[in-house]
Amino acid sequence: MSVDHSSRGLTRRSALLAGAALAPAWFLGAAGAAPSRAAAATASDFATVRTQWGNTLIGSYDASDQVISAYAQAMADTANGLWSTLNTANSRTYLWADLNSSTVSAVQRDVIGRLRQLALAYASPGSSLSGNATLLADLTSALDWFLAHKYGVTARYDNWWDFEIGIPLALNDTCVALYDHLSASQISTAMAAVTRYAPDPTKVNGGTATGANLNWNCAIATVRGALSQDAAVIDSAMAAIAHLFPYSTSGDGFYPDGGFIQHSVHAYNGSYGVSLLQYLTYLLVTVQGTPWAATTDQVQRVYTWTQANYRPWIYRGAFMDMVRGRALSRFYETDHRIGRLTTATLLQLARVFPADQALTVRSQAKGWISADTYQDFFAFDAAPLEQVRISSIALGRAVVADSAIPAAAESTTSVVSTSMARIVHRRPTFAFGIAMDSTRIKPYESANNENLQGWYTGEGATYLYLPTQPGHWVNGYWPAGDKYRLPGVTLDTKTLALGANRGSTNTWAGGALLDGNVAAGMGLSFAVQTLKGHKSWFCVDDVVICLGAGITSDDGHTIESVIENRNTGPNGQANIHVDGNVVLSTPSNTPTVVQPRSIFVDNLGGYVFPVGGHVTLLRQDRTGKWTDMDHRGVYDDTAAYTRRFVTMWVDHGVSPTAGSYRYIQLPAATSAQTSAFAASNDVTVASNTAAVQAVSRSGSGVAMANVWQAGAPKAAGIQVDRTASVVTHRTNGTLSVAVSDPTQQLTGSVVVTVDGAVSAATSVDPGVTVLATAPDLRLSVAVAGAAGKTFVARFTV
Repeated sequence: MSVDHSSRGLTRRSALLAGAALAPAWFLGAAGAAPSRAAAATASDFATVRTQWGNTLIGSYDASDQVISAYAQAMADTANGLWSTLNTANSRTYLWADLNSSTVSAVQRDVIGRLRQLALAYASPGSSLSGNATLLADLTSALDWFLAHKYGVTARYDNWWDFEIGIPLALNDTCVALYDHLSASQISTAMAAVTRYAPDPTKVNGGTATGANLNWNCAIATVRGALSQDAAVIDSAMAAIAHLFPYSTSGDGFYPDGGFIQHSVHAYNGSYGVSLLQYLTYLLVTVQGTPWAATTDQVQRVYTWTQANYRPWIYRGAFMDMVRGRALSRFYETDHRIGRLTTATLLQLARVFPADQALTVRSQAKGWISADTYQDFFAFDAAPLEQVRISSIALGRAVVADSAIPAAAESTTSVVSTSMARIVHRRPTFAFGIAMDSTRIKPYESANNENLQGWYTGEGATYLYLPTQPGHWVNGYWPAGDKYRLPGVTLDTKTLALGANRGSTNTWAGGALLDGNVAAGMGLSFAVQTLKGHKSWFCVDDVVICLGAGITSDDGHTIESVIENRNTGPNGQANIHVDGNVVLSTPSNTPTVVQPRSIFVDNLGGYVFPVGGHVTLLRQDRTGKWTDMDHRGVYDDTAAYTRRFVTMWVDHGVSPTAGSYRYIQLPAATSAQTSAFAASNDVTVASNTAAVQAVSRSGSGVAMANVWQAGAPKAAGIQVDRTASVVTHRTNGTLSVAVSDPTQQLTGSVVVTVDGAVSAATSVDPGVTVLATAPDLRLSVAVAGAAGKTFVARFTV
């Protein structure tokens, strides 16, 4: 991904596998070394590595396939535009007039990025530039000039990432694509330049490389070693990459609960995580069948990541914004574009998996290709980021045409990822995401002058994905939307400075998961605001029961809890129905206060208010620019986007002392379903206080509680002696109980009491002790050190 990346250069802290005692020595990361090569490397091995890397770039394909040939020609058309503006003068001081700088490192990254595009167009069959001798002469001359004047001959400046990672990635690709047309001296000069800035794959910016940075480094070193025919360089890369595979227990890396963290405190599956997956994929494919091939255990771990750390956060081809960090403020890296890039990467990765796992991954990719009606997988996208490789287009064509590969249905597996304070509740007709923050996970990142208005994107914000609105988040939401009134948040309406950080002191962010139902909770607590409160989202089948309690502040500002802030498009026609009557039929900047039993919005769903209350509505046209959020001055999109939004919120007034809210969200419900639910629903709110929030749903046999204070009273048939998140499920003569510690801070155990007797345990997770089965069920759950995971016990009744 051709974007600005930086790292704090932090050393990875403890990184041990669960059950590490059973893991082979190489799997212990920093505690063990990678195995040595099985055999001495030969010239043929270096050629294999180089060729297989080239196959990830271009590969072999049927150039007569109209879809592939159209893609190849679109690549050529873009490259032709770059070639037409390339400065070829002997006395030149730049290669492109718009990329003329010796102080901005991103300029040099973009220069080599353009040379890479020209090289790929030259080397790709079906491209009108394929084998063009004049282009080749201009291209190799430009490459020589770049290495003589801009890279490899200067001290590093500006952003370290460009010199150590961004430029080497593109330079390596250029050398591989043009390998048969470059002299040994040209290859040597290029690799010497890479070595100057990135000599050691375990280091970045003077510190230890972790996560995506480590992976990029290893890919760079592997290709450098192949081009230089230096086995020791590839050895060092494969030794270093072994440190990537163990799960992390803090800081950067992968987590067993589906999390991926970069920069220690940010959820990044859909940005750094995608870049990591890309180059790990290319690396694994490249070393297949060579002395450096990955082990069976390494390949298995990567497959597990595809299912646990990537798939849950992709919906109908779009990678959810709540796990994309500051990348959500980049107009050229939208959720659908990154989802497409992930799908393309998985198509390549499937080649290293055993047959059954390869079929699973290809089936999922096929499902996303067919389900994404917003971003055509096979259409060339000239946005300024790394393009989907034509080799992936060919693989996608093959998968779509293969009737033996079924298109996988969208996942309906809900996930609680306490490691990165992210939750997704998935059902056949929607996916409902919750992005939270705590002292462990920050609400947003705004490094490098990006994402400067991301204040609330990870502070209890909810992200609803629907098949009927595939472009909701990508189609102008972030430039035009109100960055304060994000759905789900409770906020102090004070105007914030760009990039402001209020310093969350909240320790509760997570929840319990049982049979696809989720009890999620987040506290409100800040270093520089007095706003406090407790927020719960109880996700039961097709409804989300939203509760807020104990909402207090004495800063003298209005406090709001936002129910919805939906983008309905440039001229959105979606009607708002309050108790069956259409309101706000035309846009206005003036809000309206209603006292509804229910609100239904066309093509969105319903909202039910079982005890009434005041709701403020706004149907408004809003205009904004991507550059309002992104001040880097790189790849600027300065266009003004106007979109129509439907916004709803609860106004708690100025400095509330005991504010609260309760409503039930019905994602994807029809008008009739909303009205029927409002007239007779099966949800009971047992408690909505600062001590405990609890609900039950009789039709589902589910009860849930978030217990915020030790000694809180029983609610929904659940009592806890300390604090915890609890879900119970009664069905078909069984009682199941799930318990977690979302704070990850408790020592010892919590004792949970559930109303009613049970007869026998059918399954009990390690760490759960049954204290009594009658007259009520009592469990002791050893939550200490469990990292917020859910413990489950099941009984007959």
